[in-house]
Amino acid sequence: MKPVTLLKILSVQMIAAAMLASAAMGAEKLTTYSNKEFGFSFQYPAAWTLSPSSLPNLRVKVVAPANGPMAECAVVVKRYPNAASAKQSDIDQIFIEPPTAAELEEVLSQGGEMVKVSKASAGRLHSRPAHFAQFHYRKNGDAYVFGQAALTATPGLTWSVSCSAQGDDPQKADKNLHYWQSRIDALIGSFQFK
Repeated sequence: MKPVTLLKILSVQMIAAAMLASAAMGAEKLTTYSNKEFGFSFQYPAAWTLSPSSLPNLRVKVVAPANGPMAECAVVVKRYPNAASAKQSDIDQIFIEPPTAAELEEVLSQGGEMVKVSKASAGRLHSRPAHFAQFHYRKNGDAYVFGQAALTATPGLTWSVSCSAQGDDPQKADKNLHYWQSRIDALIGSFQFK
């Protein structure tokens, strides 16, 4: 198959998938979360709830209804005052380059869990180049977590938008992630910097 034809087929498939995810979310009532301090917003299913956290850099977490498969999405914004004078164009160059799975595992494992990245790529989180990861890990020895994350930076700040699902075993965690996948994709796709 010619490369141009393959590219056209892949483009049509990606557009169709985005439209299906958008249509699935369109039928569901959405709520918009806005954070004025850091200047970002995103939409999430109205049935999900905001959940408090004691983690210092966790700006917001939304959690799926308790009567369904366990899932959550979180936005972590960490301040780096020494990098506040960095040029956005220089930062963007870092995130344009596709990351390796090992690089993202190192970043995502900083919370203490041994995260395994099954897919690493570069893309965009709203207007910013970003690194994307599909990941999984065992949490506290008794639950499994499968998810995806988008990572980027702006002068003086690092950003992580991550969504995950849990299960008693890897198969259940993966099944739960697939259950919520269209909502997770729509939430990450709706993320906007102000």
